[in-house]
Amino acid sequence: MTLEKEARNLINQEKIVLTSLAESNGAAEVSKICEGTDLSQSAVMRSALNLEENGFLEIDEIVQDFASITEEGDSYRRGSLPERKVLDAILKGDGLNFGDISEKAGVSEDKTGLTIGWLKKKNWAEIEEREEGKVLTATEEGRKAAGRKGKDEELLDEFEKEDELSLESLSDDLQEQVSVLKDRGLLKVKERKGHRLSLTEKGEKVQNYDLELRKTVSRLDGDLIKSGEWREVDLREYNVTASTEPIFPGKRHPQRRIIEELRSILLRMGFEEIRGPMVESEFWNFDALFQAQNHPAREIHDTLSLSKPSEAKIPDLELLERVKEAHEDGVVGSKGWDYHFDKDISRRPILRSQTTADSVRYLAQRPEPPVKVFSIDKVFRRERIDYQHLAEFPQAEGIVMAEDLNFRNMLGYLKEILHEMGVSKIRFRPGYFPYTEPSAEADGYLPERDEWIELLGAGMFRPELLEPLGIDCPVLAWGIGFSRIAMIRMGIEDMRNLHNNDLEWLKNEPLG
Repeated sequence: MTLEKEARNLINQEKIVLTSLAESNGAAEVSKICEGTDLSQSAVMRSALNLEENGFLEIDEIVQDFASITEEGDSYRRGSLPERKVLDAILKGDGLNFGDISEKAGVSEDKTGLTIGWLKKKNWAEIEEREEGKVLTATEEGRKAAGRKGKDEELLDEFEKEDELSLESLSDDLQEQVSVLKDRGLLKVKERKGHRLSLTEKGEKVQNYDLELRKTVSRLDGDLIKSGEWREVDLREYNVTASTEPIFPGKRHPQRRIIEELRSILLRMGFEEIRGPMVESEFWNFDALFQAQNHPAREIHDTLSLSKPSEAKIPDLELLERVKEAHEDGVVGSKGWDYHFDKDISRRPILRSQTTADSVRYLAQRPEPPVKVFSIDKVFRRERIDYQHLAEFPQAEGIVMAEDLNFRNMLGYLKEILHEMGVSKIRFRPGYFPYTEPSAEADGYLPERDEWIELLGAGMFRPELLEPLGIDCPVLAWGIGFSRIAMIRMGIEDMRNLHNNDLEWLKNEPLG
């Protein structure tokens, strides 16, 4: 939109504000604009905010001090300061006896001592010792003061027409008297915040265009059309680029959106979704995965055990025997783990520590290829909480079983999935898992910390896992931690921030 069009599209109040600023050499306080126009302060500020948004002016907050006169100060303004009354009484005779101050000067006895102090401070009078006692006599400075008002008295006179005065509007010598009268309790000073408007270069240039006040309307209504008045009014153009009040609609949590995104990616790649229980037996969580019962991951520091129920059910006892044999003696040339396999340990209930338990249960039920499934669910571990570890977090698990699958196929799947998830910088490195061989881990680059963080573990299921299940073709498997992907996608340095209920962050996170 050209500047000429913008000028034509201004409403009358905005034109008044711009014109008023131009007449004030390009800058003025809101209160001064209100004084020179018929606009209220709220109307000026509404117009100023719109004009600032469109680059016509700048708004600066200013802080000013204002002085107002007290009741006592106003009585002195209408009459005289006590020291002035006493000076006048002194000059009427040859001094003024201390005992006569109240009667002859009209100053109350409780103000006498304070008044004498001000006479001496202003050098208007001095004290003499005479036979009749202490006497106030006028000094040369006092005689001169009799014919003119002091600066403090001039300041009081300023309040004859105004209830309060801006300190900035006072001359320097009167400003010096403000603190004096304030200490005497004759003035009060308070701070007040206001706004100062200043024309920008654009605001100065727009003065060259027509800012004549016209009746403008933003929409046509029935009355304008029926009366024909629509021919005489200016229709405001719509500014489709103008900003609006922010809207915060209901939306999914950012991490939930990433979970749904991966679910959509996997479904498009031909995977089928499966689910499993959160309360799992050690058989499916560890034993069926060929993870030794004396493996460190079984200790309480890594796995969360349950006291209720007392034991988990294992429906396929023949499978339990085959898994026991694989652990103790090995299969297909393996020597196993060479230890005594305890079936009671297999029945111990735990909170699922990996969604791989869902995958191996599914394979036990569907041992024939092809299989291409995934699960997305919560897992639980007794982790030390830090910026990239939580005790409860969502995990995605996937397996593919087909003839002639190899390790390169697995890396291809993982690379495609991570790229689709928006992780552009990926590296693979060798890994170790009890149930896969060969194994790999994938790291994603986190720019906010300038470091690589682990995103997933993957590998080809070992024969010792597959043989008891009756499977004789390759199976690739992987597990992804969503929280770390969320860190990379959303530029978060600490995954704990995903769960801290920061409403501002949640409101401002984009929908997609």
